[in-house]
Amino acid sequence: MEQKRSVWKETLNYGIILGLISVGFSVLTYMFDLTFKTWLIWPSMLLSLVVLFFLLRSYRDHYNSGYISYGKSVGAGVVINIYAAIIMAIYIYLLYSFIDPGLIDKSLAIAEERMLERGLPDSAVDQAMEMQAKFVKPWLTTLSATLMSVLYGFILSLIVSLFVMKKGNPLLDEAEEEPQQ
Repeated sequence: MEQKRSVWKETLNYGIILGLISVGFSVLTYMFDLTFKTWLIWPSMLLSLVVLFFLLRSYRDHYNSGYISYGKSVGAGVVINIYAAIIMAIYIYLLYSFIDPGLIDKSLAIAEERMLERGLPDSAVDQAMEMQAKFVKPWLTTLSATLMSVLYGFILSLIVSLFVMKKGNPLLDEAEEEPQQ
């Protein structure tokens, strides 16, 4: 009797790898004071795409005999990103709560500066800042970052799975499905 496989167990190590790479990248951006730079989205996205590609390809080759459907690849990619998002959530919470609580004030100052650059009236900026200050708390920042990370991971999985999927040999698959006599 064949043992039922769990994508959650099989992808745990891959999720940990992606999470640790993401934390490492985030630590580097923090150390070089690049945390709030908008251009950093592109290298981050490229890094995520490349790492997810290699992780999904390794998953395909190691657990699926070199073959994987598009749907299973997307599912595995999402699970990997869920694990990575949990690791990132722990890091973000520690960063904003204990390592550098001043980052919240810095993010508010940058948001205010960007609104002023757009030419918004001072009264609108003040009102927006009051509202934003209510919602910028370490736990809420962590929650929103986690949800965005999972959504972002889903989109990346959709893209990467196009290149990772590999259909099996239909002649061999058919022979395996024939009933034994």
